[in-house]
Amino acid sequence: MTASFPSFLSRIVLVVLVGVAGACASTSRWEGLTATQLFEMGRIEFEAEEYGDASETLERLILGAPGFSQAAEAQLMLARAYFRSDQYILAQSEFTRFIDRFPAHPQAPDAALGVCRSNEALSPIAQRDQTFTMQAVTVCQNVASDWQGTPAAEQAAEIVREMRDKLAEKQYDNGAYYLRRNVPDAAILYWQELLEAFPETDWAPTALAGIIEAYTRIGYDDEVATATERLLNEYPESPEARALGDGGGSGGEAGVSGGGGAVGGGG
Repeated sequence: MTASFPSFLSRIVLVVLVGVAGACASTSRWEGLTATQLFEMGRIEFEAEEYGDASETLERLILGAPGFSQAAEAQLMLARAYFRSDQYILAQSEFTRFIDRFPAHPQAPDAALGVCRSNEALSPIAQRDQTFTMQAVTVCQNVASDWQGTPAAEQAAEIVREMRDKLAEKQYDNGAYYLRRNVPDAAILYWQELLEAFPETDWAPTALAGIIEAYTRIGYDDEVATATERLLNEYPESPEARALGDGGGSGGEAGVSGGGGAVGGGG
């Protein structure tokens, strides 16, 4: 019982604040509240995970009292309320507004990370259109660069790696689609673009294994040898390279085993 007392007390405060508003015989639950009271109401609603109510209260505060002494805290709380209620486009907008209004604030790096994470949250699975993923890469790269040396920059850099891996997966899947339909030339083009754009991802050796298989199907032995040498030299620790090094079979078999059998899998 003692551990829940602060939460219980906050609820009492919220009820009192709403009661003050109701006493004014108005349809608005905020009527008659001061900026400080609005902030407290928004904070209590936020901590109670009532993010819809919190965002409405904080919007009321920010619009009605832009010069409020805790305007920065209110702005950041509003952005987080939108983020936690899965309204990522609105969250991105409010995090950006915080940075524009309070660029020197100690929590500006956290707000910048919020912009990054909002874009990450909008990124769909690899099989869908990746416009938001590409946008997330750009935004998060800027955060990692602008706030170097901060935890926010480190987290943004990790998100960049995850988003680039997703883009590489999308590119790989496109190539696998064409190889499954016996169009190896198109598959090779997709995988070569993957190698140029995302050489650091785990999908790069998988793409090389696919290229080996595609050239094997076409019968281009020289290209098979070149791709095999590149796989062994540039990605020697990859499962695909180990499969070749262990005598795992022809280049075509290495391609089928790469990426969890995605190349040789069903359509």
